[in-house]
Amino acid sequence: MGIFLLGCGEMGTITGTDLLETYEGDLAFADREIGRAQKLAQRYPKRKVKTFSVDVRDKKALVKALKDSKATVLINAVNYYFNLDIMSACLEAGVDYLDLGGMFHTTLKQLGLDRAFKGKDLVAIPGMGSSPGITNALASYAAEGMERVKTIDVSFADKDYTAYKTPIVLPYTILTLFEEFGYKPVIFKDGKYEQLEPLSGEVDKRFPRPLGSARCFFTLHSEAATLPTSFKGVENCWFRGSFDPGLVDKIRFLMAIGFESREEVRLADGKTVIPRDVIVKMTEKFIPSSDVKIDDTEFLRVEVEGMQNGKSKKVVAYCQSFTNKKWNIAAGSWDTGVAPSVVAQMIADGKVKVRGVVPPELAFKAEELFSGLEKRNMKIWLDKP
Repeated sequence: MGIFLLGCGEMGTITGTDLLETYEGDLAFADREIGRAQKLAQRYPKRKVKTFSVDVRDKKALVKALKDSKATVLINAVNYYFNLDIMSACLEAGVDYLDLGGMFHTTLKQLGLDRAFKGKDLVAIPGMGSSPGITNALASYAAEGMERVKTIDVSFADKDYTAYKTPIVLPYTILTLFEEFGYKPVIFKDGKYEQLEPLSGEVDKRFPRPLGSARCFFTLHSEAATLPTSFKGVENCWFRGSFDPGLVDKIRFLMAIGFESREEVRLADGKTVIPRDVIVKMTEKFIPSSDVKIDDTEFLRVEVEGMQNGKSKKVVAYCQSFTNKKWNIAAGSWDTGVAPSVVAQMIADGKVKVRGVVPPELAFKAEELFSGLEKRNMKIWLDKP
């Protein structure tokens, strides 16, 4: 028995820290650079943690590490490009699985492995971060008691009080921002999927204080890949995010001049570079470092409209997270990294009974997740206008 964390970067470090603090079972940390796994384990030197050097592109090595660790659950905290490969390794090793998301298209492919996981008596939960993840559970919570769900409207926004001293502040790697701002969002409207232009669908959404109103736009997210089929009668489902307007303008400019390109560019001296690799390296310093004292709060908002007892009903579910002061972790990173830790522990403890590839809204009772989040200083509540 135990939990295997694959990937000890920014998100994996948050997940691993929570596991070290809250999980009493066996732990294994793995990364392509074993030094990152060892550094994470040293946050609590009294805990015995197995560490492995694993390149996710080497399936044989990953399967061996999983078997050697004797873990029963894997948390995938590496780039979603490898989700399907890692799921294949889990099937071979006989290990349950969850990840932080698949940017819609990969999530749909993951659902195709449902029969394979059922055949091995395993569960895989794709998209178990904050959004997707907590948002999916909020949708289930808000829809409870409804005979029919018509619309699921998901959004997020935050309020940041941090005093930054840099010309740009990145909430996470610029690659993810390129995808959120550059990929065409897919929404479910009037019973069918539509592909829209990036950054379209701007609306002002109302959030609780201290945030108030926030301008949100459509981005490609995995909620729309699963929620329309998880509830009876869904006609509309989409995701909108809110970002600092200055950040949006800067990312738009970088994309316009080609910095998201994967194609090689030849320089005057004959050397070649890949613009995307260059900008990632150049902007790493703009992800807030430990010497910047972060002070922010984030809201996840899920509005559900449907029918209950023959009458129209609308419910809005919220999750509010706060900066983790102990480890200086921004609210939006904290809820994203903690959610998979909570659910992996639920799986390890036998609290998740379903088998197959099951999205968060169907995999467990929302209240089980919320109980774990509330213990980590997050707030969940319903608003019934």
